Amino acid sequence: MLIISLNSFILGQSNPKKDTIYINDNSVSEVIIYNSKDSLYTDLINRKIYLWGNAKVEMSGVNMVAGYILIDLEKNEILASYRLNEDGSRIELPLFSDGTEKIEAAKIRYNINSKRGFIEETKMKQEETFLLMETAKKHSNDEIHFIKGRYTTCDQEEPHYHFQLSKAILIPEKRIVTGPMNLYINGVPTPIGLPFSAIPLDTKERNKGFILPEFVPLSAYGFGIQNLGYYIPINDRLQTTLYANLYNRGSWGLQNDLDYAKRYGYSGKLSVGFQQFFSGFPNNNKPFKVSVIWTHRKDPKSNPNWNFASSVNFISDNQSKNSLDPLNPSYFNNSFNSDINLSRNFPGKPITTGMKISIRQNSITKNIALVSPLLNINLNRVFPFKGLIENPRNEFQKMIERTGFTYSFEGQNRSTFADSLLNQGAFNLISDQFFNGISQQMALQTTFGLYKNAIKINPSISYSNKINFQQITKSYNPTSDNSITDTVQKFGMAHDFNLNVNLTTIVYSYYRFIGKKQPIVRHLMTPTIGYRYVPGLNTLSSAYAGTGQSLISYSPFERSIYQASYGKTSSFLTFGVNNTFELKQKSNKDSLTGYAKTRLVDQFSITGSYDFMRDSMNLSNISLNLRISPANWINFVSSANFSPYAWDVLSGKNLSSYALSENQGLGRFLSSNFTTTLTIAPKRSRQQIEEKKDDYNTNWNSDFNYFALHPEYLQYFDIPWKINFSHVVGINANTFKNQSNTENYNVIHTIVSQGDVSFTRRWKLGATANFDLKQFKMANTFLSVSRDLHCWNLSFYWTPVGTNKSFLLTIRNTSSLLRDAKLDFRKPPIFL
Repeated sequence: MLIISLNSFILGQSNPKKDTIYINDNSVSEVIIYNSKDSLYTDLINRKIYLWGNAKVEMSGVNMVAGYILIDLEKNEILASYRLNEDGSRIELPLFSDGTEKIEAAKIRYNINSKRGFIEETKMKQEETFLLMETAKKHSNDEIHFIKGRYTTCDQEEPHYHFQLSKAILIPEKRIVTGPMNLYINGVPTPIGLPFSAIPLDTKERNKGFILPEFVPLSAYGFGIQNLGYYIPINDRLQTTLYANLYNRGSWGLQNDLDYAKRYGYSGKLSVGFQQFFSGFPNNNKPFKVSVIWTHRKDPKSNPNWNFASSVNFISDNQSKNSLDPLNPSYFNNSFNSDINLSRNFPGKPITTGMKISIRQNSITKNIALVSPLLNINLNRVFPFKGLIENPRNEFQKMIERTGFTYSFEGQNRSTFADSLLNQGAFNLISDQFFNGISQQMALQTTFGLYKNAIKINPSISYSNKINFQQITKSYNPTSDNSITDTVQKFGMAHDFNLNVNLTTIVYSYYRFIGKKQPIVRHLMTPTIGYRYVPGLNTLSSAYAGTGQSLISYSPFERSIYQASYGKTSSFLTFGVNNTFELKQKSNKDSLTGYAKTRLVDQFSITGSYDFMRDSMNLSNISLNLRISPANWINFVSSANFSPYAWDVLSGKNLSSYALSENQGLGRFLSSNFTTTLTIAPKRSRQQIEEKKDDYNTNWNSDFNYFALHPEYLQYFDIPWKINFSHVVGINANTFKNQSNTENYNVIHTIVSQGDVSFTRRWKLGATANFDLKQFKMANTFLSVSRDLHCWNLSFYWTPVGTNKSFLLTIRNTSSLLRDAKLDFRKPPIFL
């Protein structure tokens, strides 16, 4: 046997002295390389080697580092231990590594020949989990048998919670098989535990096994067991889980979740469920429900020209109120939508095609709308006249070249039927109610400029054609003396045409003021004027309504897939102007330009229209919008609707004459809204809120759009405190005066306050209150308390005032591994 010993060395020496000792002994067959930073002592008589200070040992894939190492050649053992510093604290704990496995412990005793080890107080990390073993023994097959273990996701030296393992076997990179285990919280045992468990360590190795259920002590179906599951990994691309629900009053359910994925190909999940309800005495009804949920996503990397996606949420009975799940997250859903989409684009060509199958279910109307299929073809904008004119010189020729053409085609087959037909299996009646139709749209659009593009003009022409293969007819029924409606198979066509021309420009104005800082106000005005012409191309049908009644007019496409517009010819002139004001003055804070800019008015717009074809009241109401935010802590928004027409003083209704002609001034404001928002927070905290706006817009989904627009309403543990005040005033003209309501205006006057404070590093208190100043009472209040428990999160939400009173106490694990470990209490205990 050969032992190579490297003597102690001193950092900074270029050529440290090295000694080599040869010992012949048949009992050892390993090559050991060792060294230490502090000191080294070799006892040749007792065949022991002592290493102190950053001691290291290497041999055939095994590495050991510790404050103290003893190599006993007589027993063929290596003992590694920690050292104590001047304060008596442990330093340089032993670290054992064998391939990819690393073990840190207080003491390690390792046998060179048998490859077995004895470990004390070791701690191992596997992804998000930590395993602490008080006494362990490592065997030659790399298995570790240990007692008094602690398994947790908390990285603290003394974890906030852990599962106490009486005895267990660790199979590296595979699993931990344990005996009785018990949950401890802050070192205190709880009655929650298991007689045995198997904890997987290798996410690539998936083993089938049972999933513990949830117990439902009280529900409309009695006592029950919810989501008792069995997991089956099929292969690397497929896995399935079977769930069962059982209640003591006879109701039961089954559900199968199939997950599938192919790298750079696709991913999805198919969930099929069956629920059997039992109403009991005296009806003894046994209704059932079948549910299908399917989501599929294709990876664009697999084929960028094809895309297939599905989002199916189908329930057979069209009801959301009945479910064996006591929480029933779909309880308030009245509609269920299902879509399957297939699309294709053609590289280098402006054409896209698609096909869609969809189902729309509504539990209120008791109807189901089935579209099977919907076909569409889209021709994206092309320039058919580009290149026809060589070297276009004048603006007219350039306008011709810039003319773009778009076209879209859509055809669908749709049936709207009562959900009872599906439950009865009356598929022939469902097929009889299919309607068919085709819709086509095409448009020409161009742009050109006048006076060196100082004025931009955008004309466009669009035409749409709608074809329906089913219509309705109304006829007189002498028996009932009224009109009846019939659906007939008849071809029909409707047309729509409109012409639009928009003209816009930008006017810059500068106003200089006298002062030390040389202030300059820039006024940016954007006026817009447009014209729109829509001829009335479609005519209504008429029918006799009954004795003593005149003829009624109706559209034959009232029930068709593509309904038609039957308005009169309209000719509109639209106008508007938008204004912004910005102040620029000298500032020593800006070292780059020497000037500071302040936005005085973000937006002040006025818009309206004039209808040439109306008999009276041609001029529309004038809309005004104003937004001012001179600093990041204050924001003012106002909108108003102004009517230029006179009004009846007694009823409040508008008259057809102008207010000027009735000596009522220029008119009146029909509605006005003023909102002022004030954010009070430390300057650094306001900067943090502004900096995080972009992160929310980039990373958050549509459910968080409100917070992306209003980040000041989010709660941050790193912001000590912030308060938001919103003053809202709404004034609406009373256009329906009566004896009980004689006020000229209806006023809404509220103050909304929202704030949160971190009174410790981990406690956050938040509150939102709405106070009605007109009625002088609290309209709505929302309270929240959050506690960051390091590895757990405690949240309390309470709405004590208002129509939506609610209560929620939730405790959940912050680790993604145990994300389903949570407790939700949606109402307080009965005695409260």
